[in-house]
Amino acid sequence: MAKEPGNSRNGRESEAAARSKFLRPYESKTCVDNCPKRQTPPASSSHDPALTPIHPPKPSTPKIAIRKPTEPVPTPLKENLALSPNSLVAEESSLRNSETSSQRSRSDSKRSTTDVESLKARLRLARKECPKRSQNFFVPRAAQHELLTKHAIAKDIQARNPNIGEDVAHSFAEDARQRAKQLCATLAYIRKGADICTLLQEGITDQDLPLVRASEGSNSFALHRRTGERIKTFEEWNDEELEDFNRVQYWMTAPVFQDKEHYNLDENAILPFIKIKSFETQQAKQGGYSEVFPVRIHPAHHEFWEPYGCEDTEPLVAVKQLFSPDETEFQKEVSILKALGSKNPPHPHLIKLLATYKMEGKYHLMFPYANANLRTYWEERPTPSFDEATVLWSMRQMTGIANALNLIHNFRTTIPLNVPGAGETRLKEDVKLSVRRGEELYGRHGDIKPENVLWFKQSRETKDAMGVLQIADFGLGRFHGRDSRSKVPPENVFSSPTYEPPECRLRHPVSRAYDIWSLGCLYLEFITWLLRGCDDIDGFSDFRGHDSLTTGVNDDRFFTMDKEGTGATVRDEVVTWIDQLHCHERCSQLIHDLLDLTMKELLIIESRQRIDAAWLFQQLKMYLRKAEEDKEYMLKPVPREQKPPSERSQSTPTGLGTPMVHGKRISFSDSPPNRPASKTLSKAQISNDPKDLVLRKMGTPNYKPKKGVTWPPIRAVG
Repeated sequence: MAKEPGNSRNGRESEAAARSKFLRPYESKTCVDNCPKRQTPPASSSHDPALTPIHPPKPSTPKIAIRKPTEPVPTPLKENLALSPNSLVAEESSLRNSETSSQRSRSDSKRSTTDVESLKARLRLARKECPKRSQNFFVPRAAQHELLTKHAIAKDIQARNPNIGEDVAHSFAEDARQRAKQLCATLAYIRKGADICTLLQEGITDQDLPLVRASEGSNSFALHRRTGERIKTFEEWNDEELEDFNRVQYWMTAPVFQDKEHYNLDENAILPFIKIKSFETQQAKQGGYSEVFPVRIHPAHHEFWEPYGCEDTEPLVAVKQLFSPDETEFQKEVSILKALGSKNPPHPHLIKLLATYKMEGKYHLMFPYANANLRTYWEERPTPSFDEATVLWSMRQMTGIANALNLIHNFRTTIPLNVPGAGETRLKEDVKLSVRRGEELYGRHGDIKPENVLWFKQSRETKDAMGVLQIADFGLGRFHGRDSRSKVPPENVFSSPTYEPPECRLRHPVSRAYDIWSLGCLYLEFITWLLRGCDDIDGFSDFRGHDSLTTGVNDDRFFTMDKEGTGATVRDEVVTWIDQLHCHERCSQLIHDLLDLTMKELLIIESRQRIDAAWLFQQLKMYLRKAEEDKEYMLKPVPREQKPPSERSQSTPTGLGTPMVHGKRISFSDSPPNRPASKTLSKAQISNDPKDLVLRKMGTPNYKPKKGVTWPPIRAVG
């Protein structure tokens, strides 16, 4: 630490000469003769860490001495600089400049005070109230940048301490604008602007904010650096001033969210959220594992997209707050979202993670806010037109979702996606989940249902006029997939695993094939909406559902367990419903193909026999291309004849699905239209050996291509 100048003239001259090379051209080489001196501590081999600045001030920045309250205030002389109650005196400014500045400050004190009050008033007018916390404000970064000019900071310094010369004030103002703009804004707001000089000399900058309250036994209020180092400037402040600083510093330090970054926020941090108009959105929604609520981030406080030019038109953001404080569960979801979102360009049918933060012990994920989920989309369009635009859009979305799922399934995770953890909180006695050996490091979704497929009217990844569907809410290792269709409170619901596959009830290990079953259920509802409208989606649920006498929950799963609980079949009502869709007056050959694909390749009891996401995408893409080229294939009604009840049960698959010939699976396109029902799968019939995953690399399927089908490279459908 630099020593104070000596009392002798020779000492002053020699030191001034030694430091003259660091002075700026407008600064004199003459030192102030009679500055009050602080007691110089004894020489030590080690420096006091509390006085070691993190960012040393520039050589040209003048030094400011801090006078302790016990020192007498000297009588102003012509050759001296009069001291203000703040006891700040410039050591390296010239006598001439100091005298001139002091006289100018006194003569213009009334005008300077007005300037400063105007600065605080302008900061106050720039405040935004965070709707998440009443009476908590933040001053946007853009407003701070506009208001805290070099001139405004210098005026604030001089108004609070007229003894600081203009040149010195401007020097500190320049340094503050570069390194401590938020600190300077905080000081200006509480009328302590001149103390920016000594704080900068101590090395305090915006990097140190927020300063933390010291955990001391005394009743006095004290603020320290996060490292615990004391701040000497604050030793002259009273408790009220320190409390004001502690409160206002959070107004000036609201975070600026950057793409895919994570932030550990102080519990007192003010989030840069602004008000949302009541007609723009719905209330927060709670699920079994999280709560999602909409926010609008001030455009100066994020870098997700270019500002729209007006705060009120800034797109909304969905914040997902996880109930579990388990970091591992948080990382499971975030790791795959970050990795998949880093693709350039991003996949148009996968939700994009914007950023994450942890606050008050809870993890939060930020996403673009969707206009609706798929179920709401259906409900808002209860009777769709079976025309070219609607059918083509539906096919593009179903194909794109399969492609997105393939990308998820072929992603190698860095965190094993085992079931143990927070995901077990809703498992019941009749369900046992474990992950098949070799599957732990592959991506999975685990909760595909219409509520977790979001509709965006506009998206940067696609220009479809009808919008785009995106897979969201990655359950990953949880594999819950449960949804109650009744109005019974969740705490009283035993379970209603609508889209859950039978392996959960059969107590077999789960795998990526879990998602294929769930997607098959979703596709059946999608086709039902296209042919019969939204009301019949609920009608389908009621038709296949069985109300529980004990809980009142509608058990509307797509399979039925046998009495022993060791086997399962596709529910007869599902088979009957599909037959009715085949016979619908609108049903075209495209719809026939989609229904056959779903029934014979997706809704298969044995998970090892289900089609994988890569081949599903290829089949759907083939149908999509044919529909784009042949409108008759897509739209011409060719309903099948209704089968007699006695024949229906013998000609529809109720068990395993795709038959085996000479140990090989037959493509659904090669199989006869009417096949005998397969036997119910029993526990004894299932092998526990893991499926070979060696060939599952770079999107390559794990079984040979079907007859007549080539293997083109996987490409995103946009």
